Amino acid sequence: MKNQSTKKILKIIGSAFLGAVGGFGFMMLIDNISKDMNLNVFPILAIIILTFYISIALHELGHFFAFIFNKIQMRMLNISIFSFIFDGEKWRLKLNRNNIGVGGIAIPNLTVVSNEKEFKETQEGYANAILAAPIVTLFLALVGILVIFIGFLKYNKNHPYLLITGGTLLLINILLFFSCFIKSENAYGDLRAYSFYKNDDFFAALMIYQYSMFSIDYKNTRVNNRCLREILLKSFEKRANDKKTDLFTISCATTFIDEYLIGIMDELPKSIIDYIHYYYENKNQIIKEQKTEQHRLLLLHIAYYFEKEGEHKKAVDIYDNYIKTLSKSPVFDYWKIQGEQIIFKKDRSKYLLNKKNIKPNSTYSLFKQFDGFYHDELILNQRL
Repeated sequence: MKNQSTKKILKIIGSAFLGAVGGFGFMMLIDNISKDMNLNVFPILAIIILTFYISIALHELGHFFAFIFNKIQMRMLNISIFSFIFDGEKWRLKLNRNNIGVGGIAIPNLTVVSNEKEFKETQEGYANAILAAPIVTLFLALVGILVIFIGFLKYNKNHPYLLITGGTLLLINILLFFSCFIKSENAYGDLRAYSFYKNDDFFAALMIYQYSMFSIDYKNTRVNNRCLREILLKSFEKRANDKKTDLFTISCATTFIDEYLIGIMDELPKSIIDYIHYYYENKNQIIKEQKTEQHRLLLLHIAYYFEKEGEHKKAVDIYDNYIKTLSKSPVFDYWKIQGEQIIFKKDRSKYLLNKKNIKPNSTYSLFKQFDGFYHDELILNQRL
């Protein structure tokens, strides 16, 4: 516990130091440019900020219109603090101050996928929509090169703001394009995601299925997507037999355990039950090797499963050794309070039934605007 706290403090200090150095260096660069060109620093800053958000907006609009072109209805377009959400009748603007400085996301409105043919069409549509944004970003980088070329060719140094605009547009969109290759616990870059959507039915079915929590009619969509559920369970059985513990496999297991806990499924498939026991028996090694929030979230839901099935000692074992010892954070604090109610029968209902307190994972600040995001947690907090 002390080692975790020390590492967290060092990480915060290191991030603050790098941010301070980077910010200072950036401001010095802007200051030098403004002095060399005899310009005011504030217009330069305005150009950089506007170019950044315009680039983000056009990138997300690339996703947005590609989804529509592929006949997939949209649910939300988010750009920094601005979220445009479709409620089934009209688009509404909501502000989320927590996302200032953050990029954006385009979220489709998933409907029921009735058969394998519809799944393949949806899979292709999602893949095409994912690919569209990097293409837009590359185009904007080329526009930046063109603006620089025009600035040098026609105006030389008589229009320095034109050169700054072109340079900023080029640099920001090159960085955005390379971000399409990233891979992290909570996000896959567009080009990585495109490859998975195109070539991996399990990944595509899982991502599409999990989008149901953001749907307008999320309850009906979730319950009636039997085709997606069958595709997932068929693929999961093989992955479970191979003892895989990658993010996709554990995310799928977490999803179905959650559905069982809240009553969507009357019983768990044998492959999920077998995987629960394998994961519990090997939890020390798995958690040691896989230090992600998602792996711990699965373990938390396994504890709730054991509590529901009357295996209280196992639930307590998980809570005491893997949840209670987690470092302090909004998400982990919520898990601890939820665990106290579900496993130890302490009355935390007043806290847990308040939507403002529900933080099931690190994406809560972005997705808290959807009722479906709270649905499972509210039922879980009531039922158990």
